[in-house]
Amino acid sequence: MASHFQIQKPYVLATLPRPLDPTTGRYVVSEVYGSAPGSRKRKRHELAVGIDGEAVNIYNVSSARLVTSYPVPPQSFFSCPVASIRRKVEETKEVSRYTYAATSESHENKITLFKDHLDGSSNTHSTTTSVSLGSGQPVVCVAPITAPGRQESTKELLVVRRDGEIICLDAETLKRKWASSSAALHQDLPGASKSNFRIDFCSSVLLSDFVQGILKGSDGSLGLFPGINQGANVDAEVLVLISSHDLYGQQSRHLHVVAVQPPSGGSMSANRQGIIKLHAMPIPSSVRDGSSASTYRLDFLSGSLLELRGPSFSVYDLTTSLPRVTSSMEIDGTTSFLRLSKTSILCSTPTHLTIYNPVYRSLQNSVSIEPDGQAASSTGVEPISCLLTAYFSRLELAVAVVNSNLLAVQLEAPVLRSRKRRAEGLLIDSIGRGLQLSKRPLAHAFSEVAHTSVFSNYLPGSILGDYWQSWTEDEAKADTLLNANDIRGLEMLLAQKFGIQIQDVPLSNGVEAEESIPLRAASSWVWPKTRAEYPPADRRWIMYAISRAFQWNDAFPEDVTVPRLICQLPESDIVNYLVDAGHLTLSNVRSALRGQLRDNEKTDLFLAEQIILRLADVDPSLELLITYISATNLGAVELLIAVRTIMRSLELVQDPKQPPPKLLTDGSTEAAIVNGEVDADADAELQNVGMELDDLEDEIQKTVSYLNEDAGVRGNGLSAAFAKLGNCPSMSMIKALRTTFKPEEILSLIYLLRIELVRGSWTSRYLDTADLEKDSTSDAPPDGIIKLIADLLGRCVDSVGPGGWLLNDALLAGDDTGDFVATLKFEVSAALEGIEEAVYLRGIIGEAVKFCEASTNTSKSVDVVDKMKPISLHVKEPGSEALPIGLKKKDGVSPQKVVSGGEIVDRSGRETGHLRSQRVGHYSLERIAI
Repeated sequence: MASHFQIQKPYVLATLPRPLDPTTGRYVVSEVYGSAPGSRKRKRHELAVGIDGEAVNIYNVSSARLVTSYPVPPQSFFSCPVASIRRKVEETKEVSRYTYAATSESHENKITLFKDHLDGSSNTHSTTTSVSLGSGQPVVCVAPITAPGRQESTKELLVVRRDGEIICLDAETLKRKWASSSAALHQDLPGASKSNFRIDFCSSVLLSDFVQGILKGSDGSLGLFPGINQGANVDAEVLVLISSHDLYGQQSRHLHVVAVQPPSGGSMSANRQGIIKLHAMPIPSSVRDGSSASTYRLDFLSGSLLELRGPSFSVYDLTTSLPRVTSSMEIDGTTSFLRLSKTSILCSTPTHLTIYNPVYRSLQNSVSIEPDGQAASSTGVEPISCLLTAYFSRLELAVAVVNSNLLAVQLEAPVLRSRKRRAEGLLIDSIGRGLQLSKRPLAHAFSEVAHTSVFSNYLPGSILGDYWQSWTEDEAKADTLLNANDIRGLEMLLAQKFGIQIQDVPLSNGVEAEESIPLRAASSWVWPKTRAEYPPADRRWIMYAISRAFQWNDAFPEDVTVPRLICQLPESDIVNYLVDAGHLTLSNVRSALRGQLRDNEKTDLFLAEQIILRLADVDPSLELLITYISATNLGAVELLIAVRTIMRSLELVQDPKQPPPKLLTDGSTEAAIVNGEVDADADAELQNVGMELDDLEDEIQKTVSYLNEDAGVRGNGLSAAFAKLGNCPSMSMIKALRTTFKPEEILSLIYLLRIELVRGSWTSRYLDTADLEKDSTSDAPPDGIIKLIADLLGRCVDSVGPGGWLLNDALLAGDDTGDFVATLKFEVSAALEGIEEAVYLRGIIGEAVKFCEASTNTSKSVDVVDKMKPISLHVKEPGSEALPIGLKKKDGVSPQKVVSGGEIVDRSGRETGHLRSQRVGHYSLERIAI
């Protein structure tokens, strides 16, 4: 059963005060975090809401109540979300809440700290501290962090401006410590300057999450900064920024990970503080429109970045050296989004809340944004604006700001009977929930993209719009051309539908192309070189082409001599296209002719036999049949019927449908010619004689080519069919042999495989060089041929059974049963003896070959420059210096070494000889060669 998130009706969590100026005022919402000594910073079930010109309110989501409120001056506007953190004092019950707000008042930027301190007697002390930053770029982020390498009690507040300037303030007193200019971020970026450099997103992240998510647990890069030790403090944080600047008229974006530089020893340590870059990477642009602003959300545990720019939603993988887009989809009307899980995102529009699956680009669920218990606005003047702010996974609750209300949306994840959450993001949850594209791209738009998926060109079938009307009009046009016998026009139309180009062929003797001349005489299709180069075609036109090129003959349904399948366009390129592109499969033929097939004609055996016989009739040279074998995905039944057809054309097996050879004349015709009494019957008989002579000439050519061990096209067809039969399951081939081949036909196939066994010299001994001297230029067959032949022979024997006609019945071929079995046993034994000899020879020289390969590889990799000669051994017995004792190869000495400072220098000859002499054991007989 498919499962997905269930969205309950939204309800009002709290009613927010309206901004002092409703036309320009806005709400900024952020999450509240809590920290305790010795534990990581965690997200609380609270939200901090900043209202322009009013106050900063903190709400508890689980209890739906207002926790505290801090008023702000009426002329102030919030430039970024508020940062609030609740800290517990070590070894006491005292609790302190720090809330930092960045506001803009009369072109002056201010940072305000609202501090609430709860002592052990449950008395609350509130203080407010403000500091002015002066005029300049607005603040985009305030982040109270614990810098890496610092004491946990040392808290700092980082203020990031739009132009990239970072200011460090004391978290308690807001006293300015140091400031870092924007050049620290953009000095290494090409084409970036202070004028066009800006910060689009900023957030603080735990350093442990950054190491586990982006660096995949490897903190090797942090070793470049000896002052940073992530294990010193579990609460250590870094700053993540996304910057953008204009480069050659396009927007260039980068992701920066920076940390506060720890103070060094000395009196000037305070002046040397600033930020240091830990990581930087470019962010590719997934959309061409750079005018719309982007909304970002980071998930460092999974190493992903989510972006919403206009209607385009993209997911980036940050774990690779260069970020790449893992998922993208178009969602019209989306104003904000939240990440629920890796396979679910919650998006908002002015009217609905919707859950999508970014992996399969599917819609999971949707609900109206209208709060539960409230009717729609009767006036309808005020437009609805929805902003998703936070998602609390433990509460399964999402919070959004809709107009002046704080709404809560309950999300129920799928559960099983065991009350455990089911795995999310399954394909079954996305089937039938695909997103509908708003605009179908034009055909010429895909030519600009190098790699375009087939599924982006075609949409699922539907009867909506002009789909059915356009199809019926094109089908009627094609039927009109076919009924008018305009084969040229029909081929031109189908070539356009199949995406095949047509080139004009100049006619000889200045003959112009007329309607009576077929298309092949005036123009031809431009065939791709390989099957992979064929453009994807609409299956409707493939079914149409099959139904018009082939037809069932119902004139004499009871006459078995009349073929049931008739090819109506034997000389057209339509049949060639269907065969060469691999579209003439059993399933396609059954679907195209399903209205004409009878129940007993829907079997694979009958359909395959009809298709192959018609292809052999259309092209007697069997080139079309060989192309059908190579280009089409065939099963065991089709392949065996094709092999039998080729064997009958080579007269390797008698065709029962063909009558025995007749005499050319019976004497009456010759007498009539001598006496001059040739009548109409004699003329007809002479024509038959001429046709029989032509057929005999063709058969003689076939026989000569086969006797010369050059089967040509037919040989290639048998090779392709045998290779595909070897890939078929053995049981399916054995069943197909029993239902398709007769015993004498199986015997002919075994003889054919025996001939291939002998031709490949698989039955000759290794030392028999008489056959090799006759044709020294011929290459040895591949080693996989013997396995293929053995598998096919075994399947042929298994198809007749161990106690069948092979041992007890008389063979129809005329050979003696015992002689046949003895000959087959001898050939198999000879092949086994050859394999045993190869294994024995491998055991003798295998170790020596491995030693030589190891020595060659070592010499090439170590002494490439010096080209060291092999080490020669001198022992008493002559001829035994080829291999060392134990066949062990000692490692060579590297021609280079690494000295202090990491410099790589060449070794001297003296040092090389000294190192080699140290590797020679005592009382050794080896000579040291440098």
